[in-house]
Amino acid sequence: MQPIIWKNEKRKISELIHFEQNPRQLSEKDYKDLRKSLEKFNLAEIPAINTDNTIIAGHQRLKILAELKGPDCEIDVRVPNKKLTEKDFKEYLIRSNKNTGSWDWDGLANNFEMSDLLDWGFEEKEFAIFEAEEEMLPDLKDIEKDFQQISFIVHVEQAEKVQTALTKAVKNGLGESSVNENKNGNALFFICQKYLDAES
Repeated sequence: MQPIIWKNEKRKISELIHFEQNPRQLSEKDYKDLRKSLEKFNLAEIPAINTDNTIIAGHQRLKILAELKGPDCEIDVRVPNKKLTEKDFKEYLIRSNKNTGSWDWDGLANNFEMSDLLDWGFEEKEFAIFEAEEEMLPDLKDIEKDFQQISFIVHVEQAEKVQTALTKAVKNGLGESSVNENKNGNALFFICQKYLDAES
């Protein structure tokens, strides 16, 4: 079976055919973020097309670029050495959007300015910071040195699950301890201990 090999060619945006069943959508915010990126960096990621000029990847970029530079703007495109089958076409259409990496949220928070990240398309809710409830935290200045306050940066979906687990543990009486008044801290300790016991 002949391998698929891609090469760069030139096309006018007006020559390219939109795939009507493209399931990729942009919210109003996504549109504004992508437009801002194209205005600053131009078309850095080259769209992929089939040999008949049907767009496989890059529909939204091309739509916005046509608004910015006009339909007769000539651009680079990636073209396969053979026409993709309908199945291969649809598979790559999905993979090009779905098979992307996840974020190292700690790395983002520690190595980038939050104001920049928000300007570049992230939202504050994606950087949910999970901490024990304020009123349940003792003042570390006034207690013994063998206590530590720990906070975690987690994704908003992770934060919801963590909070749900702690709430359930506390309701089940697992927030009580003779050495710690912090119920969330005790519940977290219990959950971690259960995990370690299961691993051993």
